[in-house]
Amino acid sequence: MDTDRITDLVASASALMERFERRTKQIEDSLQAAHRQLQEISQHLPETLRRAADTEMKHLRDSVVGTVDAGLGQSVSTYQAHLETSGQDVRHASHALAAQIHAARALYRHLLWKVVGVCLASLVLIVLGGGWLSRHYYDEIRRYQLSAELLKAYDAADVTLCNGKLCANVDPKAAKSGDKGQYRPVRDRP
Repeated sequence: MDTDRITDLVASASALMERFERRTKQIEDSLQAAHRQLQEISQHLPETLRRAADTEMKHLRDSVVGTVDAGLGQSVSTYQAHLETSGQDVRHASHALAAQIHAARALYRHLLWKVVGVCLASLVLIVLGGGWLSRHYYDEIRRYQLSAELLKAYDAADVTLCNGKLCANVDPKAAKSGDKGQYRPVRDRP
């Protein structure tokens, strides 16, 4: 009966460990996919920002030239100031975006270490718990082993309860035992 419980416990622990490993693998795959996406974005972002800034600068220069040519009367220095302001805004935005990418990478590393730590701690707890349970049930089996042998002998003997007391069908022909010869073997159950 205890063996069935131990087998069930081992099977449950094995199923739990298998589910834990699957979930850990899923988390690891999604973290790696997110890491790859962040790397792709961080690689393409500076080039995209540079192109956008170049396009904006060219558009702004063309706009200044067109406005001056159209004779609106605006001074070139005003457009240059706008151009510098726009350039500074683009630089500030690119610096802020780079800082956000750096923070996202740090968060990803931190999260990855936490997941690894939780996995290792869970594995250690499972191993320690399994070892403790194995040792505990081994000790229980050893402790009840003598009782099991005694119960087997009781089961084979022809004994019953008589008004709340144990009665036995003894073999009168068998040799007596005990220091005063007060015991006789019980007959086996038919």
